[in-house]
Amino acid sequence: MNTAYLESLHICFCCFFLPLWGLVYIDEHLKKQIVGVGETARFVCLTAIHPADVQQVIVVWTHDGVPVNLTRHNKYSYQRHANQHILVIEHTDYRDSGEYSCQAKAGTVEDVSTAHLTVLGVPEPPKNLQLISCHGQSAELVWDPGDEHGASIRMYTVQFNASYQPDTWHDYSEPFDGETANALVSVSPWGTYAFTVIAHNSAGPSEPSNVTSSSCSAPPDKPDRNPKNVHARTDTKGKLVIEWQPMERLYQHGPGFRYHVFWRQSSSTYWNSAYQNDAAADSYEIDVDTVYGLYDIRVKAENDLGESHQPAFVFKGHSGEDEPIVVPKDFRLDRSRPLTSSTAHFIWEAVETSVDKIQGHFEGYRLEYWKSSEGRHKMKQTDIIVPHEQKDEPDVRAAISGLPSYTAVRAQVVVVNTHYSGPPSHIIDFFVPEGVPEKVRQLRAESVGMTYVLLKWLPPEIPNGVLVGYHIDYQQVVNVSLGPVIPLHPEIKNPSTLGARITGLEPHHSYRFYVSAKTKVGLGSPDVVDIRTVNGTLTEASKEAIPKWNMQKKKASISEGRQIVGSMVMLFVQILVMYLGM
Repeated sequence: MNTAYLESLHICFCCFFLPLWGLVYIDEHLKKQIVGVGETARFVCLTAIHPADVQQVIVVWTHDGVPVNLTRHNKYSYQRHANQHILVIEHTDYRDSGEYSCQAKAGTVEDVSTAHLTVLGVPEPPKNLQLISCHGQSAELVWDPGDEHGASIRMYTVQFNASYQPDTWHDYSEPFDGETANALVSVSPWGTYAFTVIAHNSAGPSEPSNVTSSSCSAPPDKPDRNPKNVHARTDTKGKLVIEWQPMERLYQHGPGFRYHVFWRQSSSTYWNSAYQNDAAADSYEIDVDTVYGLYDIRVKAENDLGESHQPAFVFKGHSGEDEPIVVPKDFRLDRSRPLTSSTAHFIWEAVETSVDKIQGHFEGYRLEYWKSSEGRHKMKQTDIIVPHEQKDEPDVRAAISGLPSYTAVRAQVVVVNTHYSGPPSHIIDFFVPEGVPEKVRQLRAESVGMTYVLLKWLPPEIPNGVLVGYHIDYQQVVNVSLGPVIPLHPEIKNPSTLGARITGLEPHHSYRFYVSAKTKVGLGSPDVVDIRTVNGTLTEASKEAIPKWNMQKKKASISEGRQIVGSMVMLFVQILVMYLGM
């Protein structure tokens, strides 16, 4: 009978009827799996059978036709949920790749489903790498591919080292196609080289292959390039300092390697030249009588076989700078801007920025300032860069932030080029206004009772003005929630008072206190301390001793000498009122 017809008949039967007694089939087939090395693979096999035969179903798992050893609990585990059979493979490695089958049996009837597991990882290194030829500056390599480990080889990278630097491996400039197993590579003159090869797939690069047992030696030749990053450095007066990036031994190509340095003033047609014979050198200095003069410069690589095959590019560079000779004029405070407790604004006339005046590249200005009480040796500086669109304006405006409050300050301005500053302007004196103080120091709870706390602190290290007192806020802490912040009154008006006894607190409660120093400008940032009052039960007598407005409104008060007397008078009045009301 036609096989396709039987299969379609079986599918139709499975879809529309319950399986007959003794008939089992796989209702949901295994699905292929792709996992990385060390990951977990999971195959699910869903069987269908008549309910009366569920307990008769036996499922056998195989790997490449061999039964899976389910007693290896560190590798395999088998789970069953009704008609669902699950094989879990832990800590996969490349040996776990292959065909997995779920074979469901009920008596003499069985059905099988198969799927592939791919354990994906970086490929094995290429094997049996050999150098089969070496002629002039060419070497030919062949190798055997290693195991792909689940993903096809995308490319190969050839690496080489040189006998004079055997621990340094270089990648060949171009990769080779993953379907090839040989490579023809060029090598640099004047060296002896060994090779290795790395395979790449979608999971990453392999370890390097074995190193070739034989090496390839190339004869010397002239250099094929010149130094990079040729430029002039301008920080040395009276010198033209030409710098470049030194060329590695790999690119010197022969003995007697040296740098041929050329220079001329840009207005001249005659080239001066000299040799730097140190192959590791990165500069050459020439004495000149120009200040920030413009020069043409170039550096060419040479060895005993001749100069580089490539022409050397010509670059522009300047000789060393010197101090600017121009002085900013009419330096003063900018009265159109407010002088605050931390910022001062200045204005002065812009200077002429020609090379003759600046003696270098004009960078801008530098504001210099210091406390009048300390002198220039503690001078601070702020660089002022003039935007290009403002360079033609007649005046320059700038500001200094972070000034010390309530302090006499002196300031001046100078012109700067890349490396030097010019003579200063005249000095101006000004006084920075008061600001808010810094935090109080060493805030702490000196003692804590059931209903009170005694706070102590030290004044701010930097008051930023004249202290006029202290301000205290508090809030109750319940679990992780904070209550409203409540200010304590009256404020401390005497800056010499460095503590406060705060009463009227609840026993066994947590509070957070904030203490801020104050100048006439305002409050500084607060320091914070958390306390918890002592646990206990207030007697009726002790309740009578606490003013009622404290107990009911949960307010605290600062007890100082005169307030204690006032509280006693208030208590007497309250007791008298209570007595008359009875």
